[in-house]
Amino acid sequence: MNQIQERLSRLRLYMKTFNIDLCIVPTADYHQSEYVAEHFKYRAYLSGFSGSAGTLAVSADQAKLWTDSRYFLQAEQQLAGSSIELMKMRTENYPSLHEWIASENFQHIGIDGEVFSVQEVKDLQACLKENAQLNVHFKTYDAVWTDRPALPDAPAYLLDESICGESCAHKLQRIRQAMKQKHCQYYLLCALDEIAWTFNLRGSDIAYNPTALCYAMIGEDNCRLYIDENKLSSEDKQKLSDLHIELLPYLQFSQDISSIPYNNKVCFDANKINYLVYAQIPTSCQAMHLASIVGSMKAIKNETELQGIRRAMIKDGVCFVRFWKQLEEQLAENQSPGEYELAMQLAEERLKQDSCVGESFDAIVAYGANGAIVHYSASEETQAKVAYGNILLIDQGGQYRQDGTTDMTRTLALYQSKEDIPEEYLQDYAAVLKGNIALGLAVFPAGTRGCQLDVLARQFLWKQSCNYGHGTGHGIGHFLNVHEGPQSIRMEENPVKLEEGMIISNEPGLYKSGRYGIRLETMVAVKCLGESEFGKFLGFETLTLCPWDILSIDSKYYSQDELDYINRYHQEVYQALSPYLNEEEQVWLANKTKSL
Repeated sequence: MNQIQERLSRLRLYMKTFNIDLCIVPTADYHQSEYVAEHFKYRAYLSGFSGSAGTLAVSADQAKLWTDSRYFLQAEQQLAGSSIELMKMRTENYPSLHEWIASENFQHIGIDGEVFSVQEVKDLQACLKENAQLNVHFKTYDAVWTDRPALPDAPAYLLDESICGESCAHKLQRIRQAMKQKHCQYYLLCALDEIAWTFNLRGSDIAYNPTALCYAMIGEDNCRLYIDENKLSSEDKQKLSDLHIELLPYLQFSQDISSIPYNNKVCFDANKINYLVYAQIPTSCQAMHLASIVGSMKAIKNETELQGIRRAMIKDGVCFVRFWKQLEEQLAENQSPGEYELAMQLAEERLKQDSCVGESFDAIVAYGANGAIVHYSASEETQAKVAYGNILLIDQGGQYRQDGTTDMTRTLALYQSKEDIPEEYLQDYAAVLKGNIALGLAVFPAGTRGCQLDVLARQFLWKQSCNYGHGTGHGIGHFLNVHEGPQSIRMEENPVKLEEGMIISNEPGLYKSGRYGIRLETMVAVKCLGESEFGKFLGFETLTLCPWDILSIDSKYYSQDELDYINRYHQEVYQALSPYLNEEEQVWLANKTKSL
C-alpha cells in the first residue's frame, strides 16, 4: 500500500465510524479561492494530484477525481498507482460528479460545508436520491491529515490611492448605492480578491495572490473587516479606523452573522460564500443571492490601474527579452538548462524590476512533449533538459506592487535554422497566432459577450480539425489574482458583457500529446472605438509587449494583412522596450522584431 492509498484508508475508516457512504473533497478554502494556502490543500494531500482544480469523491470501494482538460495529462501521471480513477470533465463517456452520484445509491454523503459554496451545496442536494442525507459538518482533517499546516499569518497592508486610483471610502459609497438599489441592509463579502479591492488591502497568505485571509460585512452605516489584527501595522489600523471600519477577529465572522438584527435583508453571492457562513444568517432575516456587486466593479479598471498595468507590461517585456537572450546564449554554448532551472532564472530576472514582489503564478516552462500538458509544472527532480531540436512553451507573469499583474505566454522553436523546424509545427503555430491576431483586432458592438468572440481565436484551428479545451480569455486583476471574473472569452455561455476598461487574456493554444504544445497569450484591454448611428463599438488594446518568435513564423501561412500587423506590433515592442535595454540587448531585440 503506497502513501496515497494509506491516506485514503484512514479516510475510509473515519467515514465508516460515522456511517458516511461518500465523502467529497474539493479544491477550495473558506473563500472559494481558485488557489489556496497550504492549510487548505486537502484534496492534493489525499490524492497526490497537485493541479489547482479538481474534486475528489471517496466511497468504501471507489475513489474518483474530476478535473478539467487543462490537467488531464498531469492527473493521469500523478494518479498512477493511487487506485483513484480520473474522471475527465466535459468529456464523452465520463459522467459529471453529479451524474455519477445520481446513478449510485449513496444514502449518507459527507462534506465540509465551510469549503463548499452555497450554490455548490444546492447543486449537490439536487442530485441526491430521495431520503439521502447530506452532512455538511463532516470534517475529517484531524483524523486523516495529522501534520496539517497552520492557517497562514503573513502581514497585510494598505495600498495608497495613487496606486489604486480610487479610495476605499469611495468604493464603499458605490457599494452602498448598489445595496440601496436592491433594498439590502447588509452585504457579505467572502472572496479574498473582492475584499482586497474594496479596502485597497493586500497581503501574501496565498502564494502568487497578494491577498490576506479575511471577511467583510458592509452595512448601511457601518462596516466590519474580519482579519487578524497582528497582520496590520498600527498606521494601517488607524487609517481603517478613520474610515469608520471596525476590525474584528477573522474567525468571529460566522458568529457575528448570527447576530444580524431581525428582519434585515442580507445579500451575498451564492457562488462566493461558503455554506456554513450562509447557514448562520438568522431565519428572521431575508437572505438573497446577488451576483457580486464588487466583482463587476473590480473588473472595470480605472485609468490609474490601466496606466499601472501598461508600466508592468514594459517591465515584464524587458524581463522576458533578457531571459530569452540568455537562454539562446546558453544553448549556443552547448549548455542544457533544465525546465525548473529556467523557471528560477526567469523569476530571478523579474525580481530585478522595480516594485516586483514575485510571480503571479507558478511559471510553466515546458519542453517538447511536456508542453502538451496545459498546466505543466516542472520540479527540480523531474525537469527535462532543454536543448536545440524541440519546442519550448513558457507561460509566466509577475506581480508589481506599484503597477499591476501580468500574464503572458510565448512558444519558442529551439532550432538553429528554420529549415530544421518541422513543417507541421510551423503550420500549427500559424493557426494559433492567426487566431490571436483575429481576436486582438476584433471590432464588436457594445453588449457583446465573450462567447460571441471565442470563435475568432479558434477558427484557423478548426479548419485543421484541431481545438483546445481551455477558455480563450480570463479576466486579470490589478496587483491581484491573475485569474478573475466575471468576464471571460470561452465557448460556454457567460451572460457578462465585455465593457470598456475590462482586461482579459487572449490565449489560443494547441496541444499534441507526446509531441509539443503551443500557446500564445497576450493581455488586452477593452476600449471604445467610437459611436455611429448603430451604437457604440468596442475593440481591444493589446497591452503585452514581447516579440512573437519569428523563427516560428513562416510567411506562406499568413495573409499580407496579418504580416503587416505582426510587423507593426514588433515595432511597438521595440520602441517600448529598447530604452530600458543596453546596446547589446537592443541589437538582439532589433533582430527579433525585424520586418517579415
